[in-house]
Amino acid sequence: MFMDKKNEMLSFCTGIIFLTSPIFADFSLSVDLSDSIRPVTHCASGSLYGMTESLPSDIQTLVAPLNPHAFNQPAISGSGHQQMIGDAIKVSERLSSTTAMVQIRLADILPSWPYKWPGQSKWLASVKSIIESKLASGRSNYDGYEIWNEPDGTWQSTNGDFYTTVWKPTYDLIRSLDPNAKIIGPSYSYYNNNSMSAFLTYCKTNNCLPDVISWHQWGSEGFIGAVGNLKALEKNLGITERPLSINEYSSNTHTYEGAPGISVPFIAKFERNNVESAMISWWFTALPGRLGSLLTASNAKGGGWWLYKWYGDMTGYMANVTPPNDKSDGVDAFAAVDTDEHYASIILGGNSIGTTNVSIKNIPDIFGEEVYVKLEYVSWVNKDTEVASTNEVSTTKYTVTNGAVSVPVNITSQFYGYRVYITPAAAIVQEPYADTLQIPGMIEAENYDVGGQGISYSDNESTNQGGVYRENGVDIVTITNGYAVGYTIAGEWLEYTVNIEKAGIYTYEALVASESGASSFRLFLDDAPITDTIKVTKTGNWNTYNSITGRTSNLSAGSHVLKIAITGNYVNIDNIKITEGTTYFTEAESSISEKTQTFKIYNIKGTYLGKVQASSTATLKAELGKSNLNSGIYFAHGNTMNKFVEVKK
Repeated sequence: MFMDKKNEMLSFCTGIIFLTSPIFADFSLSVDLSDSIRPVTHCASGSLYGMTESLPSDIQTLVAPLNPHAFNQPAISGSGHQQMIGDAIKVSERLSSTTAMVQIRLADILPSWPYKWPGQSKWLASVKSIIESKLASGRSNYDGYEIWNEPDGTWQSTNGDFYTTVWKPTYDLIRSLDPNAKIIGPSYSYYNNNSMSAFLTYCKTNNCLPDVISWHQWGSEGFIGAVGNLKALEKNLGITERPLSINEYSSNTHTYEGAPGISVPFIAKFERNNVESAMISWWFTALPGRLGSLLTASNAKGGGWWLYKWYGDMTGYMANVTPPNDKSDGVDAFAAVDTDEHYASIILGGNSIGTTNVSIKNIPDIFGEEVYVKLEYVSWVNKDTEVASTNEVSTTKYTVTNGAVSVPVNITSQFYGYRVYITPAAAIVQEPYADTLQIPGMIEAENYDVGGQGISYSDNESTNQGGVYRENGVDIVTITNGYAVGYTIAGEWLEYTVNIEKAGIYTYEALVASESGASSFRLFLDDAPITDTIKVTKTGNWNTYNSITGRTSNLSAGSHVLKIAITGNYVNIDNIKITEGTTYFTEAESSISEKTQTFKIYNIKGTYLGKVQASSTATLKAELGKSNLNSGIYFAHGNTMNKFVEVKK
């Protein structure tokens, strides 16, 4: 869709009503915190042309905190193409340090509106070039290819049959060159059941069904009916139900793009209905690169940015919400629960003004008998009014009765968004993830204690960037033999409740990977250091794990908390094996003679590593220092003496 999107097109959309004055009444909505509808994905946090090659200028401050899911970007931009800025391949590079993926809009290869068709051969050659550029980038942060945009309005019948001229040949080309990529379509300008039926029938018959079904949604009130019609179509045609991409969504007139209260019903309905990705539209503003009008024309934070920050902060799982009327744009909500982090977050708003009674049931037992409920709101005036922060209304202690509380929320504007944030009133107790870990024994890095951010761990952001094993802010990745903690940043830490069998000096063996060259960590016991900083040299790649060994200081027996503190960025830690440190060898008291002799070198476990010739303690240390050994404690067995030698690199 280009800048001259015709509002008259919307008059043909079944079930769409332009935003009217809000309904003034009291409402109730139900939130079931035990009813998990799916893990948190932030599916609706993207936008159409929300990024450009230079905007927003500050990725880490304006984009990364939203934990966005996907952006729809022109396949290529500049002179001769539909958009002058926002090239998908270049934007992918800018977003590589964030959670976001890029959906490639292929139709934007072409100029003008509606698109000027160059003929099939030129079209396919251009698509081939884009696919090759995408593959050559080497990046994996691409969501898929949207073959065409709004074919119901932009494809001219004089160009031929859309299915056989564009869809099928392009589909086959993508499958041949990039077979694992998602194909997205038909990307209609609005949902029309007859058009969708014809499209899916053709695709099934000709083996070219999209992986993800997409259309544009103007007004949230018509979405539930559209989804119901689509599911019935899929069932009647014998098609496996597919995920959805709403690759443009907005109020009917685009006036309220990104407004908090208008966005809430969209997000709520998308979360409940298998939407994989959804992008806020962008039209009739001074420039793109505004994250769907979440930012002002000067790239300052607007009211919408703060609502989507609340959304981006959600972790754990999405809980089911029942609104007063799912087929309206009135008050609605979406909710997340994180039992590891001990919070529930409920975000509400909609085209309603009055008191909404939020009935919250099945509060997890881990929250206890009393909870704190913080109520906040974020304001909104228009797309170009900066909003400095959210506003706290109250923090109230509630008694949980039969697993439930009821919270009244006074909605004063249909454009405002509100958050109900629930935490236990009692202090959180740090506990082992499973059983107390034993020393001697194995510490699996991913099995850090339960307790939450700032209690059992500290992580710089709230999303598990690896996306596996545990649902909180610690970044866990899959490896060959299980899991490891990754994406580590200096200052982060993890804690483990341990029982030390007996007092003494212990040996550690850490299994780690790094490509950084500046990675390091340190071990603490009850916040007292028990090792020096453990430096990690490059292991070749993030999937190659090497052992680093060393000794601790003298540890006391009993129950303690072991901490792994990250001191240098980017080390993956699989596990740390801790064994008694002085059982393998006994160091001789004699000194090395001046006569050159051969020493056999062993690691602290007794594994033979090779031979070194030396004539003194100094030359022995120097020779080991020049070797390819990692930093650690090694045992040298010579003709006249044995000696422990510490190698530092």
